[in-house]
Parts: sequence; C-alpha cells; structure tokens
Amino acid sequence: MLSRIFRSFHGSSQILLLNRSVMTEVAAKDWLQPPERVRGITTLDKELFRDKISVPCLPIPSRVVGRVHGLKCIKDFGVPRMNRVKSIVEGSSKEERMILFNPNLLSNSIKEQIIEDISNVTNVDKSTLVFGTKEIELNYEDWDIKRCFKAVLPDGLEFSGFSQIGHIAHCNLREELLPYKHVIASILLDKTAWCKTVVNKVDEINTKFRFFEMELLGGEQNYIAEVKEGKVRYRLDFSKLFWNSRLGTEHARLFKKFNSRSLVYDACAGVGPFAIPAALNGVRRVLANDLNPESVKYLKENVELNKAPAISVFNKDAMDFIREEVAEDLTKEFALPFEERASEAHVLMNLPALAVTFLPAFKNFLKVKPEFPVIVHCHLFAKAHEDVPDEFYPEEAKRMVLESMGVEEGRVKILEVHNVRKVAGRKEMFCVSFELPEDYVVAVESEEPEAKRAKLANC
Repeated sequence: MLSRIFRSFHGSSQILLLNRSVMTEVAAKDWLQPPERVRGITTLDKELFRDKISVPCLPIPSRVVGRVHGLKCIKDFGVPRMNRVKSIVEGSSKEERMILFNPNLLSNSIKEQIIEDISNVTNVDKSTLVFGTKEIELNYEDWDIKRCFKAVLPDGLEFSGFSQIGHIAHCNLREELLPYKHVIASILLDKTAWCKTVVNKVDEINTKFRFFEMELLGGEQNYIAEVKEGKVRYRLDFSKLFWNSRLGTEHARLFKKFNSRSLVYDACAGVGPFAIPAALNGVRRVLANDLNPESVKYLKENVELNKAPAISVFNKDAMDFIREEVAEDLTKEFALPFEERASEAHVLMNLPALAVTFLPAFKNFLKVKPEFPVIVHCHLFAKAHEDVPDEFYPEEAKRMVLESMGVEEGRVKILEVHNVRKVAGRKEMFCVSFELPEDYVVAVESEEPEAKRAKLANC
C-alpha cells in the first residue's frame, strides 16, 4: 500500500510527510509474526507456524559485503535477525548476495537513499543496484519465544514470565491463561535451552515447610534441581522445598554485613542461601536450623557440595532453636576473654509469613548479660487493606516487630528497615534489622537478699 501511495504522489512534500507518518505508525507494529491461524490454539501444532513471506531485497556483489556490514541504512531498515533470517543472505550465485529489508519501512525515497549509501561505500554503479523481492519460508523453529507467545495468546492476554530453578521453569499462571497452559509449556520447552520441566503453582506456599502444590505442564517429572547463586551451588527438591530466584540480591546484601568475628544463627535456613555464603566468607561460626527435614537433608548436602567450613545443622522449631541452641552458644561465647570472643551475633529469620511471630522467643532467653551486640534480621510481609502512601509499609513493618515483641518504640534500636521486594499491589516484603535490648533478653532475677527470700518462703 505504501509503495503504491509513493508511486502516485512522489514529488509532493506534503504527501510525503503524511505518508512518513503513516509509515511510522505501521512500522511500530511488528510485521514479522507467525500466521494468524495460530491465534488461540491450546496445544502446539508446529505445522500451523509455517509461512511464506515476500520481502524487498537488493542484490549486491559478494565482494563488497564486508563494506556494507554495519551500514546504518541496513540496521534501520533491514529485516530483524531471527533463527534463519538474516539481513544479508546468499544470492542466485556465488558472486551475489542479497540484502533483505522490512517491507513496512521502505518508500521509493528511502530505497533511493539506500542505493546511494551503498554505492558510495562500495563504488558499485548505482544503475546496477535494483530492488526486487525475495520469498522466505519460515517455520516453527524460526520464530523466537516472544513472537510465539504473542501470536498464540488472544489479544489482550500476555504471558508475563516465569522463574528458573535449575532445569525447571516455574510459572504462576493467572486464571485467564490456564486454557493455554499446555501450549505455553510446549513453547518454553522448545525455545528455552536449559528448560527440561515446566510446572505451574496451584496453591499458596505452605507456611510450615515453605513449598507449594504444583502441576506438571510439560517435560520431565524431575524436580531435583541445581541452582547457582554467585559462586555457590544449591541442590534441592523443588516439589518439597521453596526456592525464590528473586532473592539472590537479598542473600548477598545480608551476608556482606558479616565479618570474620561474626556469629551467624540462621533460624529458618532452608537449603542454605544465607548460611553457606556466610561460612564460605569466613565468619566465626554458623548454626543453621530448619523445621523441614527435607531442607535439612539438602542443607547438609549443599555444605558438602560447596566444601563449606563446618556448619552445625539443626532440625527443630525456630523458637526452640533460639531458646536452646542460640542461647547456649551465646552464653559460652560471652564467657570468653574479650580478645577471644566474637564481635557481634546475627540471627537470621527468613520466613516472612511467620518469622515475626517467633520474636517473643528472645524474651528472657539469656541468663547472662550480652557482651556484644545481638542483631536480628527479621523478614516479614507488610500488608495494607486499601491504597496507602508508600511510607505506610516500612512503618507497618516496624510496628509489627514492636507489637510481636510487646515493647514500645524507642526501647529497641532499629538499625534498618529494608524493602526487599513488592510482592503484590498491597503487599511488600521487608527485612527489619534491630539490636536486641539487654533488658529484654536477660531473665531478671529477684533482687531481694537470699535470707529475706528464705524467710518469706517460710511464712
């Protein structure tokens, strides 16, 4: 259509400007898409993706190809690069190559400018540079993953993405996408090199053991995955354990706070994304705990996998771990001479759905005065029931901590209220870091003299 318009009105600057506007609007749409017949399919049929497309082409001598590579006119107006579609392809003989162009972008004037540019850099006579057309055949293998999803799903529906856990693609499909779940899985398996298994989350995370029910959409029924975060490798059974690939930055942020004299107590350790990097970075000692026996199994395996220094591993409730193992280990450390003891202790509580409810475990959990700071890093979800200013969420996170501990603001030294990520429209994940106050953690005994207590007891 555009070429017909230009042939009819070539030479009229007013019409030329009008049609450039039309061209820009048309070019904004990606013309190179699978055929419309694939729209709405729910199971993959690769034959439906086969198509033939005619595109403008400009034959040039093979000997000058090196000079035209990188020309702006080819970058701006050439066909987009795909699997078997390139801007410069073989011609009708060894002495000829063809430059392929986007049909929606070419006008007569643009063609003339392209010929001018190529002639200038190659010294090829302009009269020998003549545009033609070339038919290219495309099949399923040629279309990239984005074009496939865009072509298959109905207008207005988008597949927003997935998480990678080793060889597993984890989807969280909205209800309107469920009819297309199998074709989505097939495309993921075909177009993503590492993907061997595709699953979809079908319910909320189990807050006790941190995993969720999922449906196998395609590929191998193999949930034993290996993921890498930084230089650390983690093996886990994704059907029984929780792993969030979005938390890598948070893992790194926290273990950078530790030094060689730090004690690290991980109350909800999972498979070790905090504990193992801490040990590998040479902290003084790591105690790691999780209630889920599967987490403990893979935590121990991952310690071996990464050749991490010994980590003491426990399988118990987080509150019991704090009152027993953490309290005992701290008490021993406090008894050491100043120059031999730790400089600080960090208690990690990364179970955002429940961790804030574990904070009362610190009340009177020590029998001796702390000799160095004991810092808690508590992950939690701050929620709102209506639209609120952004400032609400960090204040709500801090309020939740103080309320759970049963203390007033000012009694606890809040070190940081860090926004980890936005979970949903009115739900945000935070990590509240604070120093435990001495008068909260130490069990206060009666100050009455022993003789007076004995006398009162005999009354």
